[in-house]
Amino acid sequence: MIIRKILVNKIRVVMEPMKNYASIAIGVWVDAGSVNENPANNGVAHVVEHMLFKGTKSRSARDIADEMTAIGGNLDAYTSKECTCYYTRTLGEYAGKALEIMADMLINSKIDPDDLKKELGVILDEIDMYEDDADEQVHELLQKEVWGDHPLGYIISGEKEIVRNFTCDDVRSFMDTYYNGGHMVISVAGNFDEDALLENIKKYFGDIPAGPGAGRSEPISDCRELMSGGHGLLAAASDRSCTPAIYRQSILCRHKDIEQMHLDLAFDCISYDHEDKYVMAVVNSILGGNLNSRLFQEVREEKGLTYTIYSYGSSFKNCGLFQIYAAMAPEQTHRVLDAVFEAIHRMAVEPVTERELTLTKQQIRTELLMATESTHNRMEANAKAWIYQKTQESIQQTIARVEALTARDIKCFMDKYLTLSKASLSLIGNFTSLDPARINCVLDKWKNPLRLSEETES
Repeated sequence: MIIRKILVNKIRVVMEPMKNYASIAIGVWVDAGSVNENPANNGVAHVVEHMLFKGTKSRSARDIADEMTAIGGNLDAYTSKECTCYYTRTLGEYAGKALEIMADMLINSKIDPDDLKKELGVILDEIDMYEDDADEQVHELLQKEVWGDHPLGYIISGEKEIVRNFTCDDVRSFMDTYYNGGHMVISVAGNFDEDALLENIKKYFGDIPAGPGAGRSEPISDCRELMSGGHGLLAAASDRSCTPAIYRQSILCRHKDIEQMHLDLAFDCISYDHEDKYVMAVVNSILGGNLNSRLFQEVREEKGLTYTIYSYGSSFKNCGLFQIYAAMAPEQTHRVLDAVFEAIHRMAVEPVTERELTLTKQQIRTELLMATESTHNRMEANAKAWIYQKTQESIQQTIARVEALTARDIKCFMDKYLTLSKASLSLIGNFTSLDPARINCVLDKWKNPLRLSEETES
């Protein structure tokens, strides 16, 4: 049973009791990330996340760590393009203490100039780490390229030239705008007493200002409860009118003196809550989402062209991409690219077999059901439902939607989204032994207008 409430200050609360568990997962979600930034403050959402761990008016950073350790809680956080999440997992009996610490961080963080200076050094090191990580870069830079100047294309950690100059005022300004009740969701799953938990949430988070954000302002006692399996309308996810990012077909090449070439393909695809999300899950699983997928079996196992290859969806509130990643010896790049295009083409023109479709549906069903056995997974899924979706289905309803899909649905998805002539391409690696002419021959073969030049970005 999933219970949803909305506090007087607009904070959305979603609770899922799981009485057979000893643990509890708590997530405080802020409906803001790098998409809410601009060129002058790109990276500030990530800096805010770091700074909330640096101490409050009554706790040092060490106090926060010690007190969470004492209750077995691993307090952590991450910033994404569209939201920021602070989360922990502990025993149900410590729920009140965990909530009190998390609220203290969000409400009373001191944002000290000396702490900021030190933490910016840490973040700059983190940016350097990502710069060294080509398999991360090839994904991020392709998104930046295909979405151009739209904030969805911003690198989450930001550019070093901007980040190193952030001030405490920059951090507080972002928090004043987005760290309010209207942009906040508290999601809890696990073993807890519902009334006591709700009272603790009101006690510790009730003083957060409502702000102009997404939640509604009805008193918590007046809010309707929505049980799992229902189709009730959820509150609108955000008050900002963020226009969808417009996909532009692009090619990006960056030379890096490393052993492998990292390749990423992108196709203009669907938003998080699009009706085609069920068929995308099946297409992803068949094409490159697991060890028995076509790309893994054909490109790695049969042809031996690469060690790592997989597909994945990158969906957001208003748009999305379908992407394929592979890493290989640079001289094999054109063969891998051709093999990937061939696999996509064949899946588009030849109906998937009933056996393949049945196996995939069984796998997705198994994965969905196993995910429900994790309090963290349930906490995360329930929070994202309220941030991204108008309705929330039960697991069984989702499984039923997947079970109803046919080979015809797969073909329609392929024809609509995975058009080879519209694919974008990103390559990062050592171009010394890569022949651009061979890459261009592959692109020409599949009628893709992108061209790889002799010169690459260093």
